Amino acid sequence: MKKTIVIIVLTAALAGCASAGGSTDPIEVNRTDEGKISFSKTVHPILLDHCIRCHGEDADGDLSILTYEDVVKGGKTSGFIKPGDPEGSKIITSVEKTAVPNMPPKIFPALTEDRIQALKQWIEEGAENN
Repeated sequence: MKKTIVIIVLTAALAGCASAGGSTDPIEVNRTDEGKISFSKTVHPILLDHCIRCHGEDADGDLSILTYEDVVKGGKTSGFIKPGDPEGSKIITSVEKTAVPNMPPKIFPALTEDRIQALKQWIEEGAENN
């Protein structure tokens, strides 16, 4: 009986975690008055949707995505965000799965191409807190 309860609890917890974010819906790209991708209205919601499970208060790899300052600071390794250089930014190589670690982990939905493009454009535009 105890094994059954544990399995049910673990299954429910994993199902809830997997459904908490990681949307594959198209993203609405919001821009500033200058025409740049908005961090607060476009980029941060993408990060919260896909990354908060592991990079919230108990941040894996010392990488938190809770605030703009956390995002640009990065984690244990440097180069998480390189303003003006999306291809050199660890976040892009991770979500495009061209470098280790691949993010998000396989048990969660990958970022859609429009979400990756929004992140890339925001970085290309200077990765501003706007």
